[in-house]
Amino acid sequence: MFLSRSVTRSKWDPRPPLTVGQIPADAVTADLRTKDNTLSFWRCRTDESSDLRQAALAIAAARERVERVEIVWLSDEEMESDGQRLEDTDGHTPVLDLRGTHVDVVGLDHVRLGRVAESVASALGNGQSLRLSRSEVLQLLIGAVRDGRVDAGRLQKRVRVEVSGAAGS
Repeated sequence: MFLSRSVTRSKWDPRPPLTVGQIPADAVTADLRTKDNTLSFWRCRTDESSDLRQAALAIAAARERVERVEIVWLSDEEMESDGQRLEDTDGHTPVLDLRGTHVDVVGLDHVRLGRVAESVASALGNGQSLRLSRSEVLQLLIGAVRDGRVDAGRLQKRVRVEVSGAAGS
């Protein structure tokens, strides 16, 4: 199994004065924001595109607008062997059948969060990321509404309007 999370890939590339191997603080503070010392992830059975797209759907459906999604994935076994504690929690997404695929990394302090950042940076360096364009995200959302996986009324207004407009055309 894998854990996936939305990131902004470009933030993880070190720029001077940082060098290769150094993790930009902006990446950590932007992409690894914690709440109550926890960090949110979505489980994926495999690292296949179809499974990763489900995590992207869970993320995109909860947003306030349709925008591209970039996700990184990490091995849950490696996270646990690194001493990270995983706790299954209901995810905040209008895709009801994906809520149960949510997991939090809990009990984070600055050292543990640093190790998560190292894992993310390593995964990105190994090509463990998937980027869906804005139009791909829109099509993913339209398909989920069409298939009855998402009640369009549960989407944020701007997303709902755009999905409805694009689906009707």
